[in-house]
Amino acid sequence: MKFKYIVMAAVLTTSLPGCIPIVATGAAVGVTSTIDRRSYGTQIEDSTIETRLSNQLSNNLIGAARTSVTSFNRIVLITGQVPTEDWKNRAGQLVSTIQNPVRGVYNELAVGPRVPFSTQTSDTYLTSAVKTRLLNAKGVSGNQVKVVTENSVVYLMGVLTQSEANVASAVAAATGGVARVVMLAEIVSSEQAKQLDHPEQNAQPPSPSTPTGGST
Repeated sequence: MKFKYIVMAAVLTTSLPGCIPIVATGAAVGVTSTIDRRSYGTQIEDSTIETRLSNQLSNNLIGAARTSVTSFNRIVLITGQVPTEDWKNRAGQLVSTIQNPVRGVYNELAVGPRVPFSTQTSDTYLTSAVKTRLLNAKGVSGNQVKVVTENSVVYLMGVLTQSEANVASAVAAATGGVARVVMLAEIVSSEQAKQLDHPEQNAQPPSPSTPTGGST
């Protein structure tokens, strides 16, 4: 399968100490972590962000809009469909109204009609298919990758090494039915990944890095 990588930029707040570099690339497919490189507190924050922003979107974008919110390590992904570009912009602005500290936003709302139920069902299947393939893949732990699918486009989130991100992208892109993969991973070094995987063995957390963008 041929695919094209697409570079995307996150909108990051400027006063974020300890941020990990963010890399966004595209190609053809999302995953929920059980062995998680996020702290327990951050996982709770992500859940709270999703609930609060979802409520804000529901209360402010009434009618033809269909939106979904995913937060991973306080990086927010908004997917779905809205009728106008103005509605899309409003959705992005609503992130600033929630109290939890959001580190960045990917506003991937499409301007157009809501996708039919059959497409939503297909997206659910694709997410499961990609998750299964990642769990069986070598070179990346499927439990470290968050998979989100919208209209056959697969978004991959997580805290990954560059090698893990490359493998995850390739696995997702090779999944039948996937139209495009967008990798929204925070890239860490192998040493940082080991420290995050075994925090009890480390007296100090990984050294913070400056947010960057790039492609694989």
